Amino acid sequence: MSITTNNPIALSWKYPNVGGISTVDGVITEWNDSLPELTQELVDSIEAEYEEKEAYKNKRLAEYPSIQEAVHAILDDDLEALQAKRTAVKEKYKKS
Repeated sequence: MSITTNNPIALSWKYPNVGGISTVDGVITEWNDSLPELTQELVDSIEAEYEEKEAYKNKRLAEYPSIQEAVHAILDDDLEALQAKRTAVKEKYKKS
């Protein structure tokens, strides 16, 4: 049975700077022996962890002040309001 991945980027995210991981058309064809035993459950859990991290990051970015808002705050000397908005987003989506 082949072990597959829907997101090869998640594997390189989990194991950065580790060679010996290859995929072809979503099938894992090479797995570094220094890593945990390759199972479909391991791959699925890595992908779920990566997706959760990306969702957190995207939610936080969506609510952060835009570049335009930051420029206006700088030009209007309203950095306290800008920082308050940034702090509120950080509190809403705390890093885990």
